[in-house]
Amino acid sequence: MTQAQTGSTAPLKIAIAGGSIAGLCAGIALRGVGCDVDIFEVNANSMHGRGAGIVVQDDLINLMKAHGTPPLPITTCSHRLFLEPDDAFNATDNLDPYNIPGKLAPMPQRFTSWEAIYQTLRAGFPDEHYHSGCRVTGFRQDNDGVTLTLNEGSEVRSDLLVAADGLRSPLRQQLLPEVEPQYAGYLAWRGTLDESRASARLLAAFRNRFAFCSARSGGHILNYLIPGPGAVTEPGDRQLNWVWYVKVPAGPELEHLLTDRDGRKRDLSVPAGKVPDQTRNHLYERARRELHPLFAELVQATEQPFLQSIVDVVVPQMVFDRVCLIGDAAFGIRPHTAAAAAKGAADAAALARQLQAMGYEPGAALERWQTHQLEIGRQLHRQGVDLGRRITGD
Repeated sequence: MTQAQTGSTAPLKIAIAGGSIAGLCAGIALRGVGCDVDIFEVNANSMHGRGAGIVVQDDLINLMKAHGTPPLPITTCSHRLFLEPDDAFNATDNLDPYNIPGKLAPMPQRFTSWEAIYQTLRAGFPDEHYHSGCRVTGFRQDNDGVTLTLNEGSEVRSDLLVAADGLRSPLRQQLLPEVEPQYAGYLAWRGTLDESRASARLLAAFRNRFAFCSARSGGHILNYLIPGPGAVTEPGDRQLNWVWYVKVPAGPELEHLLTDRDGRKRDLSVPAGKVPDQTRNHLYERARRELHPLFAELVQATEQPFLQSIVDVVVPQMVFDRVCLIGDAAFGIRPHTAAAAAKGAADAAALARQLQAMGYEPGAALERWQTHQLEIGRQLHRQGVDLGRRITGD
């Protein structure tokens, strides 16, 4: 392992705020080039079992392989399936009714889950340097580094602070108070269904496929298989993962949908188990009216759907002397790009490479890193906006 140097034999000391995917990618990549890294994660409880499906991209796989993490649990498909709400369907036929020209297109692809990525990355980062229940509440910089203040009042000294604290990044709000997530005019209903609970006709149509269906009033729904709870990938133990993009204007309707079963008005999302029964039942009825019967059945079989507002976060800069933003804290990328997790991994790998290439001098390394990563973030943002317009018909 290369030993990072700052004019001495001491390794460069780096603190990371946020211990989710981007933070863990940064921790693993920076340790891989010899830095002394500590991650501070505000959540004190287990982060297993969160999130849903993610399309696997090479940036994430390459970082894992380069730094010797365990293999990432993945599922695969060989084809894409395209349906329309009025496509003919024999509801009593458990065999595959869609192995016909025009509906199927060969396209191998890999999928995983948020839990599987987190579990794999977490196994590659040492427990003694991962601090759960620790929020970075503030910081101050000087010519030699950064002093972090933690939620219990203690202070930590580092050469560099990496803010990987998500879409609502408190550290970004301190640095760029004018940058807020901007609602894109539509949201994503999401859900997972255990493979063992899916009907034979659902499995016949969706197994080994990345499936899409337009909705009658606009938008579309998609579905693919992902690892099941505990990141297992054996057939029968996986999950059907679906996402339905629905246009909802800002205002009372959106506020109603973002109100959970306890009456709390949520900011960006309502997690599984918190969607009110009435809202969920309206979703089921809408699926019956809007979607192909197979997709309607999939939605209606999902006991705990959840929803996420689609938002954009775009920053004018990612570097502030000895503090930098990575992952969603810098750019909130729309899910259609399938690039959010990959972007966090790319930011992290590029930061490690630049620090190593520039002799572990943070100033020069961060400036070079920022120039490249800003352009990538802007490109992904533009791509997400274009894809969103196609999905919503705008």
